[in-house]
Amino acid sequence: MGRTCVVHDPREQARHRLELLLRAHADVDEIVTTADDDDLLARAGEGPTELVVLGVSRTGDAADMVRRIREVSPTTAVLLAGATEDAGSVAAALAAGAVGFLRWEAPRALVRTLVQVAGESSAGEDLLPLTSAGPGEESRSVEVRVDLSVQQALGLSVREVQVLIGVGRGLTNADIGRRLYLSGQTVKTHAARLFRKLGAADRAEAVGRAWAAGLFIRAR
Repeated sequence: MGRTCVVHDPREQARHRLELLLRAHADVDEIVTTADDDDLLARAGEGPTELVVLGVSRTGDAADMVRRIREVSPTTAVLLAGATEDAGSVAAALAAGAVGFLRWEAPRALVRTLVQVAGESSAGEDLLPLTSAGPGEESRSVEVRVDLSVQQALGLSVREVQVLIGVGRGLTNADIGRRLYLSGQTVKTHAARLFRKLGAADRAEAVGRAWAAGLFIRAR
């Protein structure tokens, strides 16, 4: 499946600039542009969307938009794009779950690298759990999605689910941190919280309890 990227910015000039930048220097197969917030959320929700490049401005609430995107599509990575003077908005959006910040003046090599890393940070490609087929089924990997209603019932944050997926894949805290732009200590803190919420004593029990609770659902 090709890599799909949605470029979102209500400002036509900024949106066009981002689209041209990505078409010229980023390794993506399809680029879709949106100007309206509802259109963006609908596009992300219907998926699969690997990456959203979100334009940041002083007047917009990028952090709120990141949270809304993550609610409708937890597996989509959100990469911010804007000017360095938007530092306050960028910091808040990163705290909300965005995976990185692309400066307007960034060199071409950085654009390519950051878009690639951001795409790999999305749970859709890198941190989405896979499970082997069950008895009597074809021997292959089966894609799994997160049940948002169960996630909410368990009180798990998007970051905690991402860490849990990484745990289920056998990744170390450092490995998970690199994929999510977090320190190993921050990952450890998220893990401790999710273990407590799941009533688990260790990694294996946490993953088992998550499956038993229905947090992960095999795609049909």
